Amino acid sequence: MRVSEVFYSVQGEGPQTGMPAWFVRFSECNLRCSWCDSKYAWKGGEDLFSWEIVEKLSNNCSNVVLTGGEPMIQPDLPKLIKELTKAGKKIYVETNGTMFDPMLIGFATFIVSPKLQFLNVNYIQTLRKWVDHAAFKFVICGKGDFDASVNLCKKLEKFDNVYFMPEGVKEEDVKKRMLEMAKWIKELGWGQLTPRLQITLWGNKRGF
Repeated sequence: MRVSEVFYSVQGEGPQTGMPAWFVRFSECNLRCSWCDSKYAWKGGEDLFSWEIVEKLSNNCSNVVLTGGEPMIQPDLPKLIKELTKAGKKIYVETNGTMFDPMLIGFATFIVSPKLQFLNVNYIQTLRKWVDHAAFKFVICGKGDFDASVNLCKKLEKFDNVYFMPEGVKEEDVKKRMLEMAKWIKELGWGQLTPRLQITLWGNKRGF
């Protein structure tokens, strides 16, 4: 498995905000978002067996977040999840939702972040499979993104465990967008506003 970095930190966004966890960031991604804050993970990294990844995680925390890049394109992901489960870890997988493996359901908590600019018929059909099995988290750059995210949720009939997160790598930008988004969410009446806690605490730094 191609791994970009392994580090211990606090989850900064989504339903597990504030949770201490080990983060395993995989290299490579099947999408290329212009605003991606981890473009360094698109290439490079080191090849590790699943047992080598497990060995890098100490026992001080049982939470493990598998992120990227895109974890679902890693061929040995099922094996890693199995070994992490044996090691007593609680697993969270952050994915763009372009791939769905029913054999993994029940063995990890999934957070799907749909990438609106890549939506097509096949992508939407795959997202539909995730609706009952994952929280959805949308990255919002402006009102257009918010409206498009809401429309997708309506099309998928996904109204619970939906999180809206501001795009930004500077605290002032994140706060400005959150203030705007708070108004939109109040008007909408459902969904949840999630911060980017890591930006508030450490700025745009790796491994924190």
